[in-house]
Amino acid sequence: MNPSLKQVVRMLAMVPYLQSNQGIPLVDLAREFKIRPAQAQRELEMMMLTGWGEFHGQLIDFDVSALEDDGVVHIRDAEFMPRPLRVSRSEAAALMVALRTLRQSAAGDQAEIIDSALAKLAEAAGTDLDPSVDVLLPAVDPAVQAAVAEALARKRRLHMVYANDTRDEQSERTVDPHRAFTQDGHRYLSAWCHKVEADRLFRVDRIVAATVLDEPATTGTSTRTRLEDLFPRGAHLPSIVVEGDPQAEWMIEQYRMEVLERHEDGSFRARQSGSDPAWLRRIVMRAGGHLRVVEPADFAREVRDSARAALAAYDGAIPEQGA
Repeated sequence: MNPSLKQVVRMLAMVPYLQSNQGIPLVDLAREFKIRPAQAQRELEMMMLTGWGEFHGQLIDFDVSALEDDGVVHIRDAEFMPRPLRVSRSEAAALMVALRTLRQSAAGDQAEIIDSALAKLAEAAGTDLDPSVDVLLPAVDPAVQAAVAEALARKRRLHMVYANDTRDEQSERTVDPHRAFTQDGHRYLSAWCHKVEADRLFRVDRIVAATVLDEPATTGTSTRTRLEDLFPRGAHLPSIVVEGDPQAEWMIEQYRMEVLERHEDGSFRARQSGSDPAWLRRIVMRAGGHLRVVEPADFAREVRDSARAALAAYDGAIPEQGA
Protein backbone atom coordinates (compact mmCIF):
# COMPACT_ATOMS: atom_id res chain seq x y z
CA MET A 1 0.00 0.00 0.00
CA ASN A 2 1.44 3.41 -0.92
CA PRO A 3 2.25 5.89 1.92
CA SER A 4 -0.60 8.31 1.12
CA LEU A 5 -3.20 5.55 1.15
CA LYS A 6 -1.80 4.15 4.42
CA GLN A 7 -2.12 7.61 5.97
CA VAL A 8 -5.76 7.98 4.92
CA VAL A 9 -6.62 4.52 6.28
CA ARG A 10 -4.83 5.30 9.56
CA MET A 11 -6.61 8.65 9.98
CA LEU A 12 -9.99 7.04 9.33
CA ALA A 13 -9.22 4.47 12.02
CA MET A 14 -8.05 7.17 14.45
CA VAL A 15 -11.43 8.91 14.66
CA PRO A 16 -13.46 6.09 16.27
CA TYR A 17 -10.44 5.13 18.38
CA LEU A 18 -10.19 8.66 19.79
CA GLN A 19 -13.95 8.79 20.37
CA SER A 20 -13.57 5.72 22.61
CA ASN A 21 -10.35 6.97 24.29
CA GLN A 22 -10.95 10.62 25.12
CA GLY A 23 -8.00 12.26 26.88
CA ILE A 24 -5.42 9.78 25.63
CA PRO A 25 -1.84 11.12 25.77
CA LEU A 26 -0.43 11.97 22.34
CA VAL A 27 2.55 9.66 22.91
CA ASP A 28 0.21 6.73 23.60
CA LEU A 29 -1.81 7.50 20.48
CA ALA A 30 1.37 7.53 18.41
CA ARG A 31 2.52 4.25 19.93
CA GLU A 32 -0.87 2.63 19.23
CA PHE A 33 -0.68 3.56 15.54
CA LYS A 34 3.08 2.94 15.25
CA ILE A 35 4.03 6.48 14.23
CA ARG A 36 6.04 9.29 15.81
CA PRO A 37 4.24 11.80 18.10
CA ALA A 38 5.10 14.66 15.73
CA GLN A 39 3.47 12.81 12.85
CA ALA A 40 0.42 12.00 14.98
CA GLN A 41 0.02 15.70 15.78
CA ARG A 42 0.31 16.64 12.08
CA GLU A 43 -2.41 14.16 11.21
CA LEU A 44 -4.67 15.52 13.95
CA GLU A 45 -4.18 18.99 12.47
CA MET A 46 -5.15 17.62 9.06
CA MET A 47 -8.31 16.10 10.54
CA MET A 48 -9.37 19.56 11.68
CA LEU A 49 -9.85 20.45 8.00
CA THR A 50 -12.22 17.54 7.35
CA GLY A 51 -15.88 16.94 8.04
CA TRP A 52 -19.28 16.90 6.35
CA GLY A 53 -19.50 20.69 5.89
CA GLU A 54 -17.45 23.85 6.17
CA PHE A 55 -18.74 25.58 9.31
CA HIS A 56 -18.24 25.18 13.05
CA GLY A 57 -19.78 21.93 14.23
CA GLN A 58 -19.45 20.39 10.78
CA LEU A 59 -15.67 19.90 10.95
CA ILE A 60 -13.73 17.57 13.24
CA ASP A 61 -12.29 19.57 16.13
CA PHE A 62 -9.86 19.02 19.01
CA ASP A 63 -9.18 20.73 22.31
CA VAL A 64 -6.10 22.60 21.11
CA SER A 65 -5.13 23.88 24.57
CA ALA A 66 -5.17 20.37 26.04
CA LEU A 67 -3.14 19.08 23.12
CA GLU A 68 -0.49 21.82 23.22
CA ASP A 69 -0.29 22.34 27.00
CA ASP A 70 -0.90 18.85 28.39
CA GLY A 71 -0.18 16.60 25.39
CA VAL A 72 -3.56 14.87 25.56
CA VAL A 73 -6.15 14.44 22.83
CA HIS A 74 -9.84 15.30 23.15
CA ILE A 75 -11.83 14.92 19.92
CA ARG A 76 -15.20 16.52 19.28
CA ASP A 77 -17.68 17.22 16.46
CA ALA A 78 -16.87 13.84 14.93
CA GLU A 79 -20.20 12.18 15.68
CA PHE A 80 -21.05 12.18 11.97
CA MET A 81 -18.51 9.40 11.35
CA PRO A 82 -20.79 6.49 12.46
CA ARG A 83 -23.66 7.75 10.29
CA PRO A 84 -24.53 5.59 7.26
CA LEU A 85 -23.18 6.96 4.01
CA ARG A 86 -25.87 8.71 1.99
CA VAL A 87 -25.04 10.21 -1.39
CA SER A 88 -27.23 11.28 -4.29
CA ARG A 89 -26.98 9.52 -7.64
CA SER A 90 -25.18 12.53 -9.15
CA GLU A 91 -22.67 12.63 -6.27
CA ALA A 92 -22.16 8.87 -6.58
CA ALA A 93 -21.57 9.18 -10.34
CA ALA A 94 -18.91 11.89 -9.79
CA LEU A 95 -17.15 9.79 -7.14
CA MET A 96 -17.31 6.67 -9.30
CA VAL A 97 -15.77 8.48 -12.28
CA ALA A 98 -12.93 9.67 -10.02
CA LEU A 99 -12.41 6.15 -8.65
CA ARG A 100 -12.44 4.68 -12.15
CA THR A 101 -9.71 7.16 -13.11
CA LEU A 102 -7.63 5.94 -10.16
CA ARG A 103 -8.44 2.33 -11.08
CA GLN A 104 -6.86 2.77 -14.52
CA SER A 105 -3.46 3.40 -12.93
CA ALA A 106 -3.79 1.16 -9.86
CA ALA A 107 -1.65 -1.90 -9.27
CA GLY A 108 -1.63 -4.79 -6.82
CA ASP A 109 -3.70 -4.35 -3.67
CA GLN A 110 -4.58 -0.78 -4.73
CA ALA A 111 -6.86 -2.16 -7.47
CA GLU A 112 -8.64 -4.43 -4.97
CA ILE A 113 -9.19 -1.55 -2.56
CA ILE A 114 -10.63 0.68 -5.32
CA ASP A 115 -12.89 -2.13 -6.58
CA SER A 116 -14.20 -2.63 -3.05
CA ALA A 117 -14.82 1.12 -2.65
CA LEU A 118 -16.67 1.22 -5.99
CA ALA A 119 -18.93 -1.66 -4.93
CA LYS A 120 -19.71 -0.07 -1.55
CA LEU A 121 -20.37 3.31 -3.14
CA ALA A 122 -22.75 1.77 -5.67
CA GLU A 123 -24.59 -0.03 -2.87
CA ALA A 124 -24.84 3.12 -0.74
CA ALA A 125 -26.17 5.16 -3.67
CA GLY A 126 -28.57 2.47 -4.85
CA THR A 127 -27.03 2.45 -8.32
CA ASP A 128 -25.02 -0.05 -10.35
CA LEU A 129 -21.36 -0.31 -11.33
CA ASP A 130 -22.02 0.50 -14.99
CA PRO A 131 -22.65 4.26 -15.18
CA SER A 132 -23.13 5.96 -18.54
CA VAL A 133 -19.79 7.74 -18.10
CA ASP A 134 -16.61 5.70 -18.15
CA VAL A 135 -12.94 6.67 -17.97
CA LEU A 136 -10.46 5.43 -20.53
CA LEU A 137 -6.75 6.18 -20.25
CA PRO A 138 -4.11 4.95 -22.71
CA ALA A 139 -3.33 1.30 -22.07
CA VAL A 140 -0.35 0.63 -19.80
CA ASP A 141 1.46 -2.70 -19.50
CA PRO A 142 0.35 -4.12 -16.11
CA ALA A 143 3.96 -5.13 -15.38
CA VAL A 144 5.11 -1.55 -15.98
CA GLN A 145 2.30 -0.17 -13.85
CA ALA A 146 3.19 -2.53 -11.00
CA ALA A 147 6.90 -1.64 -11.24
CA VAL A 148 6.19 2.10 -11.12
CA ALA A 149 3.90 1.67 -8.10
CA GLU A 150 6.48 -0.49 -6.30
CA ALA A 151 9.35 1.93 -7.00
CA LEU A 152 7.31 4.83 -5.63
CA ALA A 153 6.16 2.91 -2.54
CA ARG A 154 9.61 1.50 -1.69
CA LYS A 155 11.54 4.61 -2.81
CA ARG A 156 13.71 2.57 -5.17
CA ARG A 157 15.35 3.46 -8.46
CA LEU A 158 13.63 2.40 -11.64
CA HIS A 159 15.32 1.23 -14.82
CA MET A 160 13.09 1.66 -17.85
CA VAL A 161 12.94 1.59 -21.61
CA TYR A 162 11.14 4.71 -22.80
CA ALA A 163 9.64 5.28 -26.25
CA ASN A 164 9.77 8.72 -27.87
CA ASP A 165 6.90 8.77 -30.36
CA THR A 166 8.04 12.00 -32.00
CA ARG A 167 11.47 10.64 -32.95
CA ASP A 168 10.29 7.04 -33.23
CA GLU A 169 13.06 5.74 -31.00
CA GLN A 170 13.57 4.12 -27.62
CA SER A 171 16.06 4.96 -24.88
CA GLU A 172 17.13 3.31 -21.63
CA ARG A 173 16.95 5.43 -18.50
CA THR A 174 17.51 5.03 -14.79
CA VAL A 175 15.32 7.33 -12.71
CA ASP A 176 14.50 8.18 -9.11
CA PRO A 177 10.66 8.34 -9.03
CA HIS A 178 9.04 11.23 -7.16
CA ARG A 179 5.32 10.86 -7.82
CA ALA A 180 2.71 9.86 -10.40
CA PHE A 181 -0.34 11.84 -11.47
CA THR A 182 -2.99 12.01 -14.18
CA GLN A 183 -3.30 15.08 -16.42
CA ASP A 184 -5.41 15.60 -19.55
CA GLY A 185 -6.18 11.91 -19.91
CA HIS A 186 -2.59 10.67 -19.50
CA ARG A 187 -0.68 9.14 -16.61
CA TYR A 188 2.69 10.81 -15.86
CA LEU A 189 5.67 9.85 -13.73
CA SER A 190 7.69 12.69 -12.23
CA ALA A 191 11.29 11.55 -11.64
CA TRP A 192 14.94 12.53 -11.59
CA CYS A 193 16.53 11.17 -14.74
CA HIS A 194 20.15 10.13 -14.23
CA LYS A 195 20.77 10.16 -18.00
CA VAL A 196 20.20 13.92 -18.35
CA GLU A 197 20.74 14.74 -14.65
CA ALA A 198 17.51 16.71 -14.35
CA ASP A 199 13.86 16.36 -13.34
CA ARG A 200 11.72 14.95 -16.12
CA LEU A 201 8.10 13.93 -16.71
CA PHE A 202 7.44 10.60 -18.45
CA ARG A 203 4.21 9.34 -19.99
CA VAL A 204 3.60 6.02 -18.27
CA ASP A 205 1.94 4.54 -21.37
CA ARG A 206 5.21 5.17 -23.25
CA ILE A 207 7.30 3.13 -20.81
CA VAL A 208 7.97 -0.07 -22.75
CA ALA A 209 9.58 -1.98 -19.86
CA ALA A 210 10.45 -1.21 -16.25
CA THR A 211 12.48 -2.93 -13.54
CA VAL A 212 12.71 -1.93 -9.87
CA LEU A 213 16.37 -1.80 -8.81
CA ASP A 214 17.83 -2.58 -5.39
CA GLU A 215 19.41 0.87 -5.10
CA PRO A 216 17.38 3.42 -3.10
CA ALA A 217 16.23 6.60 -4.81
CA THR A 218 18.74 9.14 -3.51
CA THR A 219 17.52 12.30 -5.22
CA GLY A 220 14.47 14.18 -4.05
CA THR A 221 12.67 17.22 -5.38
CA SER A 222 12.76 20.51 -3.51
CA THR A 223 9.31 21.41 -4.87
CA ARG A 224 6.65 18.98 -6.04
CA THR A 225 6.47 18.84 -9.82
CA ARG A 226 3.65 21.12 -10.89
CA LEU A 227 1.23 20.25 -13.67
CA GLU A 228 2.34 23.29 -15.61
CA ASP A 229 5.84 21.79 -15.74
CA LEU A 230 4.49 19.74 -18.62
CA PHE A 231 5.28 22.90 -20.62
CA PRO A 232 8.69 24.13 -19.40
CA ARG A 233 10.26 27.32 -20.70
CA GLY A 234 13.61 29.01 -20.54
CA ALA A 235 16.49 30.42 -22.53
CA HIS A 236 17.93 26.92 -23.04
CA LEU A 237 14.87 25.80 -25.03
CA PRO A 238 14.00 26.62 -28.66
CA SER A 239 11.09 29.04 -28.91
CA ILE A 240 8.80 30.87 -31.32
CA VAL A 241 7.15 34.28 -31.11
CA VAL A 242 3.46 34.41 -31.95
CA GLU A 243 0.75 37.03 -32.24
CA GLY A 244 -2.75 36.10 -31.14
CA ASP A 245 -6.18 37.67 -31.24
CA PRO A 246 -8.54 37.69 -28.22
CA GLN A 247 -10.01 34.28 -29.16
CA ALA A 248 -6.59 32.69 -28.52
CA GLU A 249 -6.03 34.22 -25.08
CA TRP A 250 -6.90 30.93 -23.34
CA MET A 251 -3.75 29.41 -24.85
CA ILE A 252 -1.51 31.70 -22.78
CA GLU A 253 -2.30 29.89 -19.54
CA GLN A 254 -2.86 26.50 -21.13
CA TYR A 255 0.66 26.36 -22.62
CA ARG A 256 2.48 28.71 -20.20
CA MET A 257 3.30 31.27 -22.88
CA GLU A 258 5.53 34.18 -21.93
CA VAL A 259 3.51 37.31 -22.73
CA LEU A 260 5.65 39.98 -24.43
CA GLU A 261 2.94 42.52 -25.28
CA ARG A 262 -0.77 42.99 -24.55
CA HIS A 263 -3.04 45.35 -26.47
CA GLU A 264 -6.27 47.09 -25.50
CA ASP A 265 -8.30 45.04 -27.99
CA GLY A 266 -7.24 41.81 -26.23
CA SER A 267 -4.66 40.75 -28.80
CA PHE A 268 -1.18 39.84 -27.65
CA ARG A 269 2.36 38.87 -28.59
CA ALA A 270 3.93 35.95 -26.72
CA ARG A 271 6.82 33.50 -26.70
CA GLN A 272 6.21 29.75 -26.70
CA SER A 273 9.06 27.43 -25.75
CA GLY A 274 9.35 23.83 -26.88
CA SER A 275 12.02 21.39 -28.02
CA ASP A 276 9.75 19.60 -30.52
CA PRO A 277 9.00 21.57 -33.73
CA ALA A 278 6.09 19.26 -34.60
CA TRP A 279 4.49 19.97 -31.21
CA LEU A 280 4.92 23.73 -31.70
CA ARG A 281 3.31 23.50 -35.14
CA ARG A 282 0.35 21.64 -33.68
CA ILE A 283 -0.17 24.36 -31.05
CA VAL A 284 -0.29 27.10 -33.70
CA MET A 285 -2.58 25.12 -35.99
CA ARG A 286 -4.85 24.19 -33.08
CA ALA A 287 -5.69 27.90 -32.72
CA GLY A 288 -7.56 27.72 -36.02
CA GLY A 289 -6.17 30.94 -37.46
CA HIS A 290 -6.28 32.94 -34.23
CA LEU A 291 -2.50 32.57 -33.74
CA ARG A 292 0.22 33.68 -36.17
CA VAL A 293 3.96 32.92 -36.02
CA VAL A 294 6.07 36.07 -36.13
CA GLU A 295 9.53 34.54 -35.77
CA PRO A 296 11.59 32.71 -36.73
CA ALA A 297 10.63 33.28 -40.37
CA ASP A 298 11.58 29.73 -41.44
CA PHE A 299 9.23 28.25 -38.88
CA ALA A 300 6.42 30.59 -39.97
CA ARG A 301 6.80 29.25 -43.52
CA GLU A 302 6.71 25.65 -42.23
CA VAL A 303 3.44 26.33 -40.39
CA ARG A 304 1.91 27.96 -43.48
CA ASP A 305 2.95 24.99 -45.63
CA SER A 306 1.51 22.52 -43.10
CA ALA A 307 -1.76 24.45 -42.91
CA ARG A 308 -2.06 24.59 -46.70
CA ALA A 309 -1.36 20.86 -46.97
CA ALA A 310 -4.06 20.15 -44.38
CA LEU A 311 -6.61 22.29 -46.23
CA ALA A 312 -5.65 20.81 -49.59
CA ALA A 313 -6.42 17.33 -48.26
CA TYR A 314 -10.12 18.25 -48.31
CA ASP A 315 -10.23 19.03 -52.04
CA GLY A 316 -7.30 16.99 -53.37
CA ALA A 317 -5.27 20.03 -54.40
CA ILE A 318 -1.49 19.91 -54.12
CA PRO A 319 -0.17 23.01 -52.34
CA GLU A 320 2.79 24.97 -53.60
CA GLN A 321 5.58 24.70 -51.02
CA GLY A 322 6.97 27.93 -49.59
CA ALA A 323 4.33 30.10 -51.27
